[in-house]
Amino acid sequence: MAGKRSILVWKVKLFAAFRISLAYAIVGCTALYSPPEVRKYVAYPSFSYMTATLIVWETTLGDTLCGTWHAFIGICLVAGASILSLWLVQLEHLNSILAALFVALGTFVVALLRFLPLLSKRIALCGLVLVYVGAAIEGPESGIVMRPLHIAASTALGAVASILAMLLPVPHLATLEVKNKCKSYEKNATLRMNLFMKVMITEESSEALELAAEAKTLGESAAKLMKNIQKCQDGVLWEVPHLRLTGRGYKQPSNSLKEVEVTLRGMEIAIAASRSQTPTDSIDQQVKDEMKAVAEQLTQKFAQIKTLLPFSAPTASYQNQKNDGENLLSLDIMQHLSMSFFLFCTKYLKRDSSSAVNKDDDYQKSLFVEDEKPGWGMRLKHWLPRHQDILLATKWSLSLGLAVFLGLTYDKNQGYWSGLAISISFATKRQATFSGANARAQGTALGSIYGILGYFVCHQFASLRLAFLLPWIIFTTFLRHSKSYGEAGGISAIIAAFVILGRVGYGRPSQFGIERMTEACIGLFCFLLVEVLLQPRRAATLSKKQVSLCFGVIKDFMEQFVAIKTTGLSQSHPPLEEAKRKMQKKTVTLKEFTREAMLEPNFWFKPFPSDNYALLLSSISRMVDLLSFTASAAELLSEELKKAGVARKDNTEQICIGIELFKGKMCSSLKYLQEETSTKPSSADQKQQEAGTSSNDIETGSPQGSKRFSITSADEEELENIINTFLQHSRELMKSRQVAENAEDRNKVLLCLGCIGFCMKSLVSETKEVGKVVKELSPRENS
Repeated sequence: MAGKRSILVWKVKLFAAFRISLAYAIVGCTALYSPPEVRKYVAYPSFSYMTATLIVWETTLGDTLCGTWHAFIGICLVAGASILSLWLVQLEHLNSILAALFVALGTFVVALLRFLPLLSKRIALCGLVLVYVGAAIEGPESGIVMRPLHIAASTALGAVASILAMLLPVPHLATLEVKNKCKSYEKNATLRMNLFMKVMITEESSEALELAAEAKTLGESAAKLMKNIQKCQDGVLWEVPHLRLTGRGYKQPSNSLKEVEVTLRGMEIAIAASRSQTPTDSIDQQVKDEMKAVAEQLTQKFAQIKTLLPFSAPTASYQNQKNDGENLLSLDIMQHLSMSFFLFCTKYLKRDSSSAVNKDDDYQKSLFVEDEKPGWGMRLKHWLPRHQDILLATKWSLSLGLAVFLGLTYDKNQGYWSGLAISISFATKRQATFSGANARAQGTALGSIYGILGYFVCHQFASLRLAFLLPWIIFTTFLRHSKSYGEAGGISAIIAAFVILGRVGYGRPSQFGIERMTEACIGLFCFLLVEVLLQPRRAATLSKKQVSLCFGVIKDFMEQFVAIKTTGLSQSHPPLEEAKRKMQKKTVTLKEFTREAMLEPNFWFKPFPSDNYALLLSSISRMVDLLSFTASAAELLSEELKKAGVARKDNTEQICIGIELFKGKMCSSLKYLQEETSTKPSSADQKQQEAGTSSNDIETGSPQGSKRFSITSADEEELENIINTFLQHSRELMKSRQVAENAEDRNKVLLCLGCIGFCMKSLVSETKEVGKVVKELSPRENS
């Protein structure tokens, strides 16, 4: 298994290296061997290499076409604005200070344009640096129109080379890539589902552990497949024009796969609970037979993953038919809540997926029910810059303007590189500042050294210099996915080597390499300086704040979910869907901040407790999944009870009251956790501070000490009683005449109630574990 995986990784990396090598070869041959008339216009081959790197690296034809369009937008924006500004200021009056001011002003405007894609902004920033720094260096000789025209031609060369690299020798299509990844995911999901089934019915603990470990490994592979599908699926719209014109007919495959992935994660949660709580030999044969029957049906269901693309060849359609001979599940299954939850997940996967996929569309439509045609005011508000956009634009303009000024002051002839070093790596999202700058600096140094060595080895033959770059391309392809360097370090390393070996007429390569490394370090220093001065918040502090926000949105979801006094058992509605998306978004943000905090240096701060935050992230993710299943089970339960004609009284009333009581206790505990992890003191803490009874931590502003971290023993006992009462009323409901008439409907109601009961127990357990971690973290962070 490991050998096959290694071979597959090498195959993917070599394939990507071949594509980018082909693009570089086209640029290099054009820059070195094309007629003088062509070389006169392609005056910036280094920028062509940069453009090809930003567009073609590990992409598909569709992504390359999209990147080419974005590069066209960015360079056209710069060319038009720079020609006008150079004509107004006159080239003979342009000095280093004016060039830096023009770059800073242009960067501010580009960063504020919210409709511009990130690639367009990077290309535009690089173009600004080349136009104004070149004008400051050469003066009137460069020409007002010709310099922007040369930069645009160099950009076009990089874009055309990228497209040709994706077409030759055979096109690398996003449609084919997504289709193959969906097939791989279908096999992966089928294997995982079968392994989960075996774990649930096996009686050997050692065998169960081996099967669970294998399923976990497959789960990691599934996460990578999902990431690749999400990366390639947008390129499909660029390869199939009619889908782009009629975008409503194309639904992204990842949206359908998310439903499958969440359900499989639910099965994994059920397995973990069953192995620790429920002995497998107590599960009756009837349930085992039901699981074996469901496994075959789910295999047919997973086969539909292959046909997620609208132009895929249809397979035998899966019919979710009612099984008149379906086994009547015993009420004893309520004693094994993990098995109830597992079977609910299987039933949830068996359902017609069209309703689940269309739920997102219905939610989006519900946002515009009151105003189907938003006016110009709403559209203008959408495009107006926000506070964070202004802050980002300010940081970009100051860092790039300062880098250009200092770069020109240090070495006027090589002043480009201080600005270009940071222009290609600007990001709209928050990134690991110090680790990213360190990776770019080391990547630039490595690439420059390799380029200098390559020049001395084969300086007499230009073709050999290009061939000498092939091993470096393969190496940087792996370097780009390493934790130490990442994308920023990989891009810097490959560009640094190519600007030395892929061009001529720049003097001694060793001197040029040293000058370029110095200029790049000047740019990175300016970037770090502005970042620290304008946004000094560390990722560790942001992670703690994000944990508090996660507890807050989980609490809000629970409060909205159990608003059932007038609407019956919880039903899906826009506010609940919005709260669900908010939970998932906050969890993803917490993961990003935690990963960044692990990479940033500590300096004089305390080390980041990565092990504790990993446990917090794991528990919070499970809580989000459990609440999603609870909402789905309650929605399905409401539909089944309505279909069975069960009035909302007696046992259903008691069930609702039990859920309300559970919500109240859980929301209270989540509120304590939210306040404890918050960077702002609560109202009670503020009163204590005014009375002089508490003190604040200088860095985080949170109160030292804590009154309560999690569920107390009294709360735990009360919650246990609430859950037991809920399960008792659920059994009584199952004995009612309306529910007991139909076997299939009865099984659905039974599994929905079992799912809710399991999620309630698991939420209590996860909250306790979170409380322990927060209690351990509090003295470490507040001391």
